[in-house]
Amino acid sequence: MYPNVILVILDSARRDAFGAYGATGGLTPNFDRLASEGALLWDHQAAGSGSAQAHVSTFSGQHSARHRMVHNLCDVPPDLWTLSSMLKGLGYSTYGHSKASFIPPAGHEDLFQFDELVYPGKATVTRAPGSMRDSGLDLLRKWPAAFNGLKSAYRAIAGRERQVEAAARYFDGHSSFRYLRDRLIAAKGKAPVFAYTTVLHPHTPYFPPRAFRQRVMGQSGVHPGAIDIQLNFHGYMNGDLGEAPEAMAALQQLYLADLCYGDDQLGVFTKELADAGVLDNSILIVTSDHGEMFGEHGIINHGATVWRELFETPCLIRYPKVVPAGTVVRRLTSALDFVPTVLSWIGQLEAVRGTTPFDGQPVCLDPGTDDRALVLDSPPAVLPERFKKFPNTLYKLSVLHRAVRTSEYKYHWISNGERYLWPVGVPETPDASRLAAEPGVADALHRRMEAFYEAVSPGYNIREYPVAISKSVGARMTNPVVREELKRLGYM
Repeated sequence: MYPNVILVILDSARRDAFGAYGATGGLTPNFDRLASEGALLWDHQAAGSGSAQAHVSTFSGQHSARHRMVHNLCDVPPDLWTLSSMLKGLGYSTYGHSKASFIPPAGHEDLFQFDELVYPGKATVTRAPGSMRDSGLDLLRKWPAAFNGLKSAYRAIAGRERQVEAAARYFDGHSSFRYLRDRLIAAKGKAPVFAYTTVLHPHTPYFPPRAFRQRVMGQSGVHPGAIDIQLNFHGYMNGDLGEAPEAMAALQQLYLADLCYGDDQLGVFTKELADAGVLDNSILIVTSDHGEMFGEHGIINHGATVWRELFETPCLIRYPKVVPAGTVVRRLTSALDFVPTVLSWIGQLEAVRGTTPFDGQPVCLDPGTDDRALVLDSPPAVLPERFKKFPNTLYKLSVLHRAVRTSEYKYHWISNGERYLWPVGVPETPDASRLAAEPGVADALHRRMEAFYEAVSPGYNIREYPVAISKSVGARMTNPVVREELKRLGYM
């Protein structure tokens, strides 16, 4: 029988926060232990800096230039093959649970062919464990006006900190891990399972339970500026809140505490699977979809850029039957590699390769280097009217960034005319750029980037970023500003 496949995505987790990658503080002991029991992917790159783009690439093994699902307002191509649909065709039971509708993008669950998928606003075959309060909120999200009215009223009554805390409670990943645990244990000895979750730890809102805040922050309370920034990312990027160094430092502490909380949940989940005799017969992948910015390059949160803080992501793969404990893969790897790796390890890669193209490749556990070049990009701001009060933010999110990453260099192209070339590992600052000293390297990487796009889509223009907005998704948007702009543009 095939092994189980378990995919856990810790949304927005930065690689430099994990002990396995050298971080101090002991905030990720469970990730670090699981990595020591399998393979740690040392130089792993995300497939996008936004959740929809990165998740669809993770599930398909395709670059977003190919599948074109670059934003959660896009349609998924109707002929897209995904890991869940491929494994279902091989006899897997497929289960997913997340407190956010990133995979599949809202309304596209049938294409991904989960036997059962639970996410906000989706009425599934059976309800997963959860509180009546959370179930009520899931239903309320189907009526955006009522949902936003409730949020405004709650903020007015309870205050800003309580609003962030309440949102964090709703997005807690406990129910997702419990759901997958129950499905995996129930299927033991019957059929292989594909189990997927994205947990919003450490994705905003950053407000973990008190015990985890105290572990990172001590007895100090939550800095009000850390709440202000979370509720106004666009204003901070615009300069409306000033540099606010104390607030930013406090925000980073909340983020780390939330990562610690997510790691604790991961530890409980994997221990329960190990105790039930399920874990060792499973391919376990733990990673993040992208990282997070905290003021670097004038950016906060994630999306629209290709800086290393967003694309250098953590990843472990644990599968005792194939991966020796203590393996460290130093080759360049990508989230695009998960699908071909899983298919290779279960002996089905060649059977599937002829039916769908892959831009990833199976992870090679042997030491060595290669000439791989990964093309990195992210869409610019979509629906720019929602940023009209934040002109500086709009500019930062509208300039188009593309990059090529090899094991030695990162070449960074920006549509405003800037170009940079950095040796891997140096700070991505203008002063550290080697463009003037090694123009030939930069030019060669630029040609490789153009050749990749041309091969995927003949006539592709790197100065344009196609974002095909779908009329079918507008009704599921809850942000009132987004809804109004969609109406003005005729998409609703």
